[in-house]
Amino acid sequence: MTKNNNAIPWWGWLAWVLVVISGVVAYTNLPAEILRNSKLMIPRLLVVSYEPAIILGIILLWQVLWRIDPRKKNYESFWPTYRYIGGVVVVCISLVYLAVLGHVVLKIAVMRLIPTAFGIMFMLIANVLPRIQPNWWIGIRTPWTLSSTACWNHTHRLGGQLGIPVGILITILSWILPANRVMILAIVLSILLWVFISAVASYFYVKEE
Repeated sequence: MTKNNNAIPWWGWLAWVLVVISGVVAYTNLPAEILRNSKLMIPRLLVVSYEPAIILGIILLWQVLWRIDPRKKNYESFWPTYRYIGGVVVVCISLVYLAVLGHVVLKIAVMRLIPTAFGIMFMLIANVLPRIQPNWWIGIRTPWTLSSTACWNHTHRLGGQLGIPVGILITILSWILPANRVMILAIVLSILLWVFISAVASYFYVKEE
């Protein structure tokens, strides 16, 4: 399909390698078990390995999704964007993992760093959302966007325009709200509002046709 069928850019792979190395280093500096929530003891191997395994799973999944998509030919028109989104997801999850390791090993507070990384990821993906063409795996997939290319394009343009301020809002909320369930709820509601507006807009775009 393309000159480079590797669905994850080199900097995404590099992030995963750095995560693995960081996990190995952290493993040698942790006790045999880690106390969590004042009650649960977790083996250090699980602490340092579960997220690198998840990241690797995402990388492998990203290599497969486009190959089994019934609309595989459409990926030619947004292949760089598909690779970019995969790389952004991998890098941001890697940053979350490094923040968690910093908390476990160095006792650094990370409650605000994790949603900040998520807000940045949201902004970066929203910025390229209008470039995504109809497919079955990524983007704003509603019955109306999947049935109309024009509706797909209009909805993703709107979703991208709204997604950037939502990402900024998530980042701001991460630092101005108390680091507890209030902050989490506010972030979740912001995302749900974005989803709701995008989905409803896709319906009206089809009606306009």
